[in-house]
Amino acid sequence: GTYLTCEENVDDYFGNTRTWFASATDQALRDAHRRFPARETSFYGWENVDPRFDMRAEPREALRFGWVVEIDPYDPKSIPRKRTALGRFSHEGACVGLARDGRAAVYMGDDDVFEYVYKFVSRRRFDAKNAHANRDILDEGTLYVARFDAGGAGEWLPLVYDKSGPLNEASGFRDQADVLIRTGAAAS
Repeated sequence: GTYLTCEENVDDYFGNTRTWFASATDQALRDAHRRFPARETSFYGWENVDPRFDMRAEPREALRFGWVVEIDPYDPKSIPRKRTALGRFSHEGACVGLARDGRAAVYMGDDDVFEYVYKFVSRRRFDAKNAHANRDILDEGTLYVARFDAGGAGEWLPLVYDKSGPLNEASGFRDQADVLIRTGAAAS
């Protein structure tokens, strides 16, 4: 009973990014912005009228965008919810289906050139008889990136922070939140 919308080209709305990037000393914050194009002038000029969109004034503001948002059209008092477990990138779309075992599966593509295809599989199963039980089903689960082989086969690789796995402090990730904020880097 809800629908998903995607925050796709968030970099279009922020200006003075190159200036900020050249002088930024917080390496973790620089890394969080690295996958999005660094524009000096936004497409809309909002950085000239609202400091929120000026990277020099608010360098963390852009990190609040680039997510999948769930909206309930049947409840006028509901608040749209960002589903951060689905990762942050230039979402081209999000297509939902049910896996054979009843869990929700969301398939997504990154709109940027040479980026990735993702899927998210919920931890809990969808309950067709209880819409309320499904309210936060997209908050917990596993995000995967597709790895395609030259022959056309491939596999889904989990993007999960793990101290002994490929996504850990040694590879530049602090925790699962960092993996989700820097989804493209984690996929690489």
